[in-house]
This record gives sequence, C-alpha cells and structure tokens, in this order.
Amino acid sequence: ANMSSPKAKKKYDLVLYGATGFTGVLATKYLAATYGQKLGVKWAIAGRSAEKLKKLSAEHGGGCDFLVADAADEDAIIKMVKQTKVIASTAGPFARYGTLLLATCAKLGTDYCDITGETNWVREMIAKYDNVARATKARIVVHCGHDSIPWDLSAYLLASKLKKDTGEEVAKLDFYDDIKSAPSGGTLETAFGIMFGKENRGKFTEQKKLGFDALLLNASGGKSEYGLKARNVDLLKFSNKKALPHRSFFFMAPVNANAVKRSNALNKYGPSIKYVEGQSFTSRLGAILYVLSWAIYGVFVYIAPLRFLMRKFFLPKPGQGPSEEYMDSGHLNVLGVCTGTSGTTVKSMMSFSVDPGYKDTARMLVESALVLALEGEKVEGGGGVLTPGACQKDLLLERLKETGTVFKYF
Repeated sequence: ANMSSPKAKKKYDLVLYGATGFTGVLATKYLAATYGQKLGVKWAIAGRSAEKLKKLSAEHGGGCDFLVADAADEDAIIKMVKQTKVIASTAGPFARYGTLLLATCAKLGTDYCDITGETNWVREMIAKYDNVARATKARIVVHCGHDSIPWDLSAYLLASKLKKDTGEEVAKLDFYDDIKSAPSGGTLETAFGIMFGKENRGKFTEQKKLGFDALLLNASGGKSEYGLKARNVDLLKFSNKKALPHRSFFFMAPVNANAVKRSNALNKYGPSIKYVEGQSFTSRLGAILYVLSWAIYGVFVYIAPLRFLMRKFFLPKPGQGPSEEYMDSGHLNVLGVCTGTSGTTVKSMMSFSVDPGYKDTARMLVESALVLALEGEKVEGGGGVLTPGACQKDLLLERLKETGTVFKYF
C-alpha cells in the first residue's frame, strides 16, 4: 500500500471497539501505557455509552479520543469504520454484537481484528464475507486473543520450521497447555449463550449452503485439500514418555483446533493433520483432581436452577473479571510438538507471564491490530476472513516478543 492508498489517509491507525468491557479496559490501559499519544500510533476508543467512554478516556486512556457507536446502529458503525485503518473489537458475544461491525469492515475494505472464540459464528462470517473481504482486500482476522494466538501461531511456526529444515509436511500437532487463568463475566456470557442461549439456534444458515466446513474455504472460493481432524484429550491422557507431561481436557481446545484448521486450509501445512491438545499436568493425581472439579462444576452448570444460583451469586457478571493481582499471577506455557509425514519432530514453547485470558489477550489483540495498521504493507496475501497464523504471522511474533512473550524452538 503506497501513501496514496485509502488506508493511508485515515484519521486513526486503530479504533478499539467495546473499550468499556472488561477486556476492553485492559486493552485501553495497555495502549495508553505502551504507546501513549506520542509514539506515532493514532488511536481512539469506541463503544455504545458516551458517558462510560468519556470516563475511561480520562481515567485510563490519557485523554484519548472516543467514538460512540451502538453495535446495531449501521450509520454510526459505518462512520466509525471509515475513520480508521483497523478496528480491534472486544465486544462479545460476537454472535450477538459482532456481525454488523465485521460485515462493515469487509465491505469498506477496513482491516479488523477481534478476540472471538465462537467457532460457529466464525464459520458463518467466512461463508458470508470471505469473498467480500477478498474483493475489498480487507483483512478480517478473528481469534486474535488467548483464543487462539498461542496455538495458531505456534502451529504456523512449527510447520514453517519443519518444512524449512526437512521439506516434510505436517502429520500431527500435539499441544500441552500449562495454564493459570480465570474466566470473566463476558466469557461466561458467551459460553452460556453457546450452550443454552439463542446464539446457537437457527441463525447460522449460510455456512450450511457451502456443503463443506466453512473453515476449509480457500482463497479461490473452493474447498481446501488441506484438512485437520481434532482428536483433543477428552478426559485424561497419561504420558508414557518422561519428557512429556500428562494431559487432561482443555475447554478451549476445540476452538484452537478450529483456528489451526482454518490456517492449515490457507497455509497448507499438511493434507490431513491430526490435532491433539490438552491441559498439562506433571502428576497423574493433579490431572485426576482437575477432571473431578470440572465434573462437579458441570453438574451445577447443566441443572438450570443450580446454574441460576451460580450466575446470580458466584460467577462474575459481564464487565467483571479476575482481580489485577490474580491476573498478574497467571501464566500460559504452550508446548508444541509437531510430527512430520516422515516422522521428524519439531518442538516449541510459547510463554506468557501474566493471565493469558484477559491481560495478555488485550496485548495480543492490540499488537495484532498494530501489525495491520503500522506494517500492513509487509503482510503477505490479500483480504479474507483470516486467522493470525494465516495473516500477521512472523510480524505478530516479533511484536509479541518485544512486549513480553517468549518463544523458542528446541
């Protein structure tokens, strides 16, 4: 993109939408602390409440600009999207609030990043807007947070190294997740919507018309020959190798597998990848106790009166989440083991030293968006409904490493 292109003339590099929500506030604080108003990044915050935005700008945004746009107000959304190179959105549940914003970005050729973990919504957005975004060259990048950058980027980096070192394609990807994180109200709202709400019923019609999984839609509008089968740990998988930990199920693994499935369809890591992810434990007992605690929680969640009590008295409400102290004590270490078609293995570790679900999701989202805003011309490939592993790639890894993530092959 040269200086005469429409993307170069925008008032803002980045507009953060949903800024007054739990993750949005963290992203606002991160932008103000890391980039301020002086480092050549022009940014603003946006959402539906002028009052809340004004307060957030004054308290945590260093007096940054704010734009008011309700998620359902098309005129306001268009006006906002036209003013920026990139939209970064934390306003979920995305099936409830996100479609108009994503569609507008796709139609107007504005780059977009979000932190969704809602795969069925993502499939629908691919089916509806992938070709629109390819035509306008809008890079619509979903999953730019804890769902699913650590896994999606690791998969891309492992596949790239395997190919470079040996020429092999990927046969299998194993992930071992060592994590400490707690859910926020917005995440629970999304999860309950997917399990029990109208979010999952009858809305997603476009993806059915394709006749194949929308995640496999390739750049020429057909079905990619590069597929992936998720075989995630469902209860327990004990390791018989000294070097590798035991695994239990990880509740975001299906979303991560789907993100990598989308990336593989576009990047062509391997024609038929087996994907196996689980939460890692050094002791068998730890893994067993973890499964039991989830079983008890599951009973409470699935029985409606108990769920009502949990939501009313115990679980955080939308806008609430873990404390600053708890988030600072959180971590995520993702061990990746990639096996090639001739049996070669490549391993990697990606580490986050604070809570990955919120505090580092805010950082991941901002840095994903800044790749497109500040280094957009270096990003290979065109528009479409994409993943971080199929769009920002190494440029994102560099920005994450500069701001706190550790990545290494071994």
